[in-house]
Amino acid sequence: MRVDEYFREYASSHRTPGNELTHVVGIPLIVWAVIRAESFVKLGPVDLGLVGIALVMVFYLTLSFRLALGAAAIALGMWWAGHALAIPLWAAGAAFVVGWAFQLVGHSVFEGVKPSFLKNLVHLLIGPIWLLNFVLRAAPSGLETKSNLARFRPSRANSS
Repeated sequence: MRVDEYFREYASSHRTPGNELTHVVGIPLIVWAVIRAESFVKLGPVDLGLVGIALVMVFYLTLSFRLALGAAAIALGMWWAGHALAIPLWAAGAAFVVGWAFQLVGHSVFEGVKPSFLKNLVHLLIGPIWLLNFVLRAAPSGLETKSNLARFRPSRANSS
C-alpha cells in the first residue's frame, strides 16, 4: 500500500478538530513512552529502543523518504531526551496510559468512531507519520515538505 492510501484509510476516522487535537497530544506521548520503555532493555551496545526505531524507520522508508527522515529525527530526539533526563520507567508507563486516554477521548467524544487500528494494526505505525504530515502541513510554508504529501490533508481527505 502507498502512504497516501494508508493516510486516506487512517483519515476516515480522524476528521474532527477535537479528535485531531487529542491525537496531537496522545500520539507523541505514546511513541515517547514506547521508545523510553524499550530503552531499558539492553541488547549489547544498543537498546531495544534504538532497534525499534530502526525497524519502524525501515517500514517508513518504504512509504516516504521525507517523512521517514523527519520521523527518525523526532524518534531519536525522544530516545535521547529519555536518556539525558534519566526519566524512569514508571513515567514512561504513565505517559503511555495518558496518551491512550487522549486517543480514546478523541474517538469516543469527538469522532464517535472506533480507532482505525482496530481494522488494521498497521495503523499503529501509520498514526505517527500521519501526525507528522499533519503538523508539517500546518507549518509555515517554508517548513512544509516539498512532496505531494504536503498538499494532502489527511484529516479532510476523501471521506468515502
